[in-house]
Amino acid sequence: MERMKGFLIALCGAIVACSLQASAYAQADAKALLKSIKPKDYPNDTITFVVAYPAGGGQDVTTRLLAKYVEKYIDSRVIVENRTGAGGLIGHTYLTTQAKNDGYTVAVLAAGFFLADDLLRAKGKFSYKDLEPVAFYNEDPNTWVVSTDGQFKDKSFKELLEIAKQKPNSVKVAVQVDTAPMFLAEDVELSTGVKLVKVPFQGGAPGVVAMLGGHIDIGGNYFNENKGHVEVGKAKILAQSGAKRDPLFPNVPTFNEVLGVKHILWSAWRYVAVPKGTPPERAKYLEEAISAATRDPECIAEFDKLGSKLTFLNSKQTALELDKQYRGMREFFVKTARLTN
Repeated sequence: MERMKGFLIALCGAIVACSLQASAYAQADAKALLKSIKPKDYPNDTITFVVAYPAGGGQDVTTRLLAKYVEKYIDSRVIVENRTGAGGLIGHTYLTTQAKNDGYTVAVLAAGFFLADDLLRAKGKFSYKDLEPVAFYNEDPNTWVVSTDGQFKDKSFKELLEIAKQKPNSVKVAVQVDTAPMFLAEDVELSTGVKLVKVPFQGGAPGVVAMLGGHIDIGGNYFNENKGHVEVGKAKILAQSGAKRDPLFPNVPTFNEVLGVKHILWSAWRYVAVPKGTPPERAKYLEEAISAATRDPECIAEFDKLGSKLTFLNSKQTALELDKQYRGMREFFVKTARLTN
């Protein structure tokens, strides 16, 4: 028995050692690739990742993690700057109309918020096409959560919808005006015919607090903002707005899955972009650095700890998905009379 125990310990140690060695080789390969494509004159100064939202939120936290690991693979410092105000419009306007296209100012965006600003608030001053995609790195789905002490504690999302159909305007859901949580609630109404009471809050966290206090029925925000309440058993997730089930909470269905549709995708879809006209070799260098960062085991572990998954798409894949999201969002805004045509 002792001999077997010793063998198993040795085997586990060997597996860990091999894993670490493989990780080291992968990192060395990534650095070698970056060295081979590094432009002669770039980077020779600090690179700034610009976020249009305040420090401490999901966009800021994931950007800082990404910057940390991009810096690990390139010979330059990477910092994060928060250009905040007007619900992201200040930062989006700066990035599209004022930022230099030299590769040193890099936009890190949540597609839904940026595209909504293009369609609803830019007033022709900028377009999402003014920023060229570099890479997609992360998605956080919107979630609907209920209290484990509330009236829906034993209900599924489908059962909640049946109750909402039977009793119109009886179910209260937290939203933030003209942002993804509100669009999600409206999309559910359009897709099912239910009538919800949409209660506005300044951010997702206050809505969850109100839900836990019994003042509303559904808290609506991103999973990493609900994670703590779910883990201690105070809240449960009914559904999430990603395109498919999330491996971090595989038992939670998507809205599309329950409703039998495909278009409900109100997630924080995070990507990196540079101002139009940035030298392509510099953009390509950034793309490969982000690719390396998203494959780094330590970076993956840090995102997992947040309750958020890393996924890499290259510049072309990111551009195609953005165009698709733009078309879908524009159609939704026409349906909800935010746009006329």
